[in-house]
Amino acid sequence: MKIKMRDGVALDCHRYGKGQPVVLVHGFGGIQEIWVGQVSWLVAHGYEAIVYDQRNHGASQPIAGPVQVMGLVQDLHDLITQLHLKKPFLIGHSMGAGAVYGFLGYYPSFKLSGAMGIDQPPKMLSNSEWPYGFLDVTDDNYRTNLLKKRKVHETLNGLDDRIWQRYHPAKKQKPFRLKENLGLLVNEARADWRSALEHTQVDTLLVSSVQSPFFDYRFAETMERLNPQHIHALAVEGAGHDVQAEIPDKFNQIMGAFLKNPATF
Repeated sequence: MKIKMRDGVALDCHRYGKGQPVVLVHGFGGIQEIWVGQVSWLVAHGYEAIVYDQRNHGASQPIAGPVQVMGLVQDLHDLITQLHLKKPFLIGHSMGAGAVYGFLGYYPSFKLSGAMGIDQPPKMLSNSEWPYGFLDVTDDNYRTNLLKKRKVHETLNGLDDRIWQRYHPAKKQKPFRLKENLGLLVNEARADWRSALEHTQVDTLLVSSVQSPFFDYRFAETMERLNPQHIHALAVEGAGHDVQAEIPDKFNQIMGAFLKNPATF
């Protein structure tokens, strides 16, 4: 289905199953099919899974002009309200996690059942007080270092075969418009959602990857110390950046435990 946002841009969205809603938000350059392993698990366990292609990604409407991170946050809000979702869980990966963090910050009174972020610190640029950013990119050098070409593998051992069989054909049909979205990458990198996580009253699980090629996994435990009542940190091994698609069975166990009881995870 196509859902129109507040500015008229149409996002491609799909709903699967019946039950408590779980909204899954993909990352930069991704598409909704990265979540196929979670969608099948959620439906089998009595949840409703909602997936969509983010603004200017996948099968959603191409747009002219720059895309801002706040636009992604507003899109998430518009999607939830237009679908009339009651107390959903929000799960985001990479830039999608940033959209979830932004949602927590800008809509603090919105009733959510819980939130999860996968391998994404709330601040992507490092400095002397925050050494958990993207590779060697800092507040001072991001204008030159962020967009450098690098020989870095996003995954540890590739995507799980079951995920790849579904994801790869869809990705070929929906190629990413990288040039048109470079501004979004810069805007995302400049965002700082630490305050949103520090003050949220929503139980939020930060899943970090010990073998992430991009980030220092200890960002999650640092945020947990700032809000121990509501932020829960979990470092996982055996995957690179795309945890949910590289080790879906292990991730789904973690996700299932959190969905069952987020307050005591």
